[in-house]
Amino acid sequence: MNKENLKILKSKYFLVLFVFIILALSVICWFWFLDPEIRQARQYKQDTEIFTKKIQEQEEQYAADIYGAETPEATYQLFLEALQKQDIDLASKYFILDRQEEYKELLAEIEKSGQWDEMIKDLSNPRNQRGKLEDENSYVIEIINDENISVTTIVLRKPQTSIGIEKKLLSDIWKIVEF
Repeated sequence: MNKENLKILKSKYFLVLFVFIILALSVICWFWFLDPEIRQARQYKQDTEIFTKKIQEQEEQYAADIYGAETPEATYQLFLEALQKQDIDLASKYFILDRQEEYKELLAEIEKSGQWDEMIKDLSNPRNQRGKLEDENSYVIEIINDENISVTTIVLRKPQTSIGIEKKLLSDIWKIVEF
């Protein structure tokens, strides 16, 4: 075998090896980018990272939140004091963070409708308030008017996040979750 034939043989082996490598890389890329299970796994990982980031942001927001108290009754009293001063901005800060704007608008509507004084009267009268601890992180106050009719129910909770069946407490400060 001469050098010329050896050179041709080496180039054929090189070409076969090159084609094999290209095919192998193509198959790997196809599985990596087009395989539904792999795409689903990547999407799941991305969703998990986004979810984890949101939880961390929420933890930071609640760690910085100073509006509320260590007991549900004290949070309710702070809320009432803000309402009595007609400070809607302050009163809305006693609600959980993701619903503050919603309740701010509701309180503004009540003020515009002329029912503010009646609401304050019902909420402030201690005889009209019936509170009870539902569980270690949930307190319910039922507001009864002078005619013994239920006007509203206020639910206070310690903010928490749920990850599957596990619940993680975000703060020891009680917040209003429902009004």
